[in-house]
Amino acid sequence: MTEPLTTEGYEQTKEKLRDLETRLAEIQKRTDLAPAHLASVRRSYNMMIREFLQEIKLYEAKQAKPNPLTPAQ
Repeated sequence: MTEPLTTEGYEQTKEKLRDLETRLAEIQKRTDLAPAHLASVRRSYNMMIREFLQEIKLYEAKQAKPNPLTPAQ
């Protein structure tokens, strides 16, 4: 299991995700790659995208969860 994201890590992960999605879109347009290589790269990028999305969702869920030690008003 990975460390929970800090606020700074959250912003960095969102930026990495945008960059990765952009690179994946550019790679999919390429015609000079062998089909097997292209498929391997797509699998790898999609796996990283899933991991980044999971980390982002966990951070956002943690931020949205109310603190149980804080009295309700």
